Amino acid sequence: MQVLCGRTKARVEQAAGQFGWAEVERKFDRLVQREDVDLIDITSPNNVHVEMAIAAAKAGKQIICEKPLATNLADAKKALQAVRKAGVLHMICHNYRRAPAVMLAKQLIDEGRIGKI
Repeated sequence: MQVLCGRTKARVEQAAGQFGWAEVERKFDRLVQREDVDLIDITSPNNVHVEMAIAAAKAGKQIICEKPLATNLADAKKALQAVRKAGVLHMICHNYRRAPAVMLAKQLIDEGRIGKI
């Protein structure tokens, strides 16, 4: 994992160290211009997903965006238009960590009932 981007210097540096990121960046516009970054995973607050997706697409980056992509249909269409125009791969991540089946799987893993993962 190359670069973790966040607003608060102390928090982004702490998270980068904890989870093994090589570097940190605090400015998204600088992040998307980096040559050593091919994919942007947007996990920011919902109200900035669209602007970040559009900026990443314009910079030629592949995009994973946490749900929701946008807070309204018009903005979602703007993001879709940007990725199509840029010809980049894109997807929305739907995390189901609180779904009963996923919670049961975690419990079984934590209890060691399905072997070492």
